[in-house]
Order: sequence, then C-alpha cells, then structure tokens
Amino acid sequence: MYGRMTRLQSSPDAVEKGIAFFKENVVPKARTTAGNAGAILLVDRKSGTAIGITLWETTQALNASEQLGISSRTQGAAATGGSIVDVDRYEQVLVDRPQPPKAGAFVRLNTVAGAPDRIDSVIKFMQKQALPLIQAQKGYRATIMNVNRLTGRSTVSTVWDTMADLEASEPKVSGLRRDAADAAGASDVKVEVFETAFAEIKQPSKV
Repeated sequence: MYGRMTRLQSSPDAVEKGIAFFKENVVPKARTTAGNAGAILLVDRKSGTAIGITLWETTQALNASEQLGISSRTQGAAATGGSIVDVDRYEQVLVDRPQPPKAGAFVRLNTVAGAPDRIDSVIKFMQKQALPLIQAQKGYRATIMNVNRLTGRSTVSTVWDTMADLEASEPKVSGLRRDAADAAGASDVKVEVFETAFAEIKQPSKV
C-alpha cells in the first residue's frame, strides 16, 4: 500500500471549512480514481494544522493520481485561506488495526528523519519491540507505519479511542522513541497529536 500525505496550515477557525472541503471534494474524487484504497483527514483544531492522506494500492496508482493531489491541495488551501506546508509520498510497511477506522479517534503521529539505509532497522524495531507494548494499552485502535525509502523519513501513527486513552499511554510508550531514533540513525522523534476528522480505508486490518 502507498500513500500521499499533504500537510496544510490554516487558522484554527478555518478547520471546519477544511473538513467540509475534504469530505465534499477530495473524498468523492479519490473514490472514483483507479487504485484508490481510502482517504484520511487528521486535524489539530487548536493550531489549524491538517494532514490529508490518500491511499493507493500500487506505486503506479499513486503516480497516476498526482494531478488529483495537486488540484486537491491547491483548492483546499484556497478554500481555507491556508498554505501547503509539506507533501510526502510513502510506502505503508506496517498496519495493525484491531478496531475499524472511524472519525473521532485520536492519533499520536511520530515522525523520524532517519538515514535511508536504516529504514529496515526501524521497521524491525517497530515489529518486534514497539508494537507488542503499544497493543497492550487501554483504548488502542491501530498502529500504522509509513516510510519514504529515498529520504529516510518514517512515520508511526498510533490510534486511540479517546484523548484520555492517548494521554494515559504516553508514559508507557515514550521510552520507545529514543530506541526508535537510534535504530533510524536520527537525533530525535517529532511527536504530534491529531483528531481523526475522516477515515475511510479499504485494506486488510494487518500488513
């Protein structure tokens, strides 16, 4: 599975407008595009940050959808008065989803800017050491790991039923970040928290 992740920044009072645009414009177009496997929107209502994600079955489908991506993010930024901060394309290498995707869940997004030749080490660390500990926490819904093998950047998203569950899991999982950074050849891990504003995923619950 492959994906395109677009980060937009707008004012907090434009978040609802951005959610409506994503649901009414991005999702219907993505659904009718060959090879699409779903769409996700993460938002931080306090900061005005939004991350729109479209999923694709193959690299060919991802590449063929580039024009959709360009028009969606350009129109989305215009609709919210925001700006495009970053666009990344990635391979999805780990999915553990014991609970179905839903709007209203909360996501801890961990981003590591590592070395390209250390990607497989990070994947192994997540599979063997980190995932079992994360799975044992109350309110756990999913773990998704994405990697960009060209740049070395990887993201790990853990999904939780409530904000309280996410916060309660923090002391248990925070120690994993130092080891993850070491495995990636990175200096640290960037951590952000988002609300899932929209989630429609057509893929197996484990990858």
